[in-house]
Amino acid sequence: MKNKFLSISLLSMLALGSLVLLHSCSKIGAINLTKTYSDIEFTITAPQAAGLIETETEVNADLAQMATDYGFDIDKIESANIKSISLQILDTNAIPYTFAIVDQINASFYANGIAITQVGNDDATHTSPTQIDFDLHGVDVAQYMKATNFKVKLAMITNAAVTHDVPMKATIVCNFKVKPLK
Repeated sequence: MKNKFLSISLLSMLALGSLVLLHSCSKIGAINLTKTYSDIEFTITAPQAAGLIETETEVNADLAQMATDYGFDIDKIESANIKSISLQILDTNAIPYTFAIVDQINASFYANGIAITQVGNDDATHTSPTQIDFDLHGVDVAQYMKATNFKVKLAMITNAAVTHDVPMKATIVCNFKVKPLK
């Protein structure tokens, strides 16, 4: 009788412990992570007339190391929001271009099978003559970040012709919300 009571008690405690463990695991909140994509290179190729100029580049999303470091599957990313996008002109020509020739610029993301989405813009209020920081639209970009590669497209309206190639470099800082045990 004692063994039967002990067995039932042990099974009850095991069941209760399992329920408590499952409940507490489901309460583990999402983790928030930040990744910086730097040295993203663009070039405005010359010659270009004043008006609409577009350029784009491909970015390797490269989330594998972050996923390994924090122990989650990339599919568990719930959301990804851009914290900042900055763009610098790196023109070393004798007469270098600055953002004074740009009246408006839009930044968009797209990837294979995923539609293009505008993520930010700048309308001639520049951080410095050679740097702009985009106003962001608060778009969830998780679908682009989960892709192996995504493209960043810049569309700008210029007020002057471009007579020599203009190299630029962008930095994108992105926040990720991941629920590793969901």
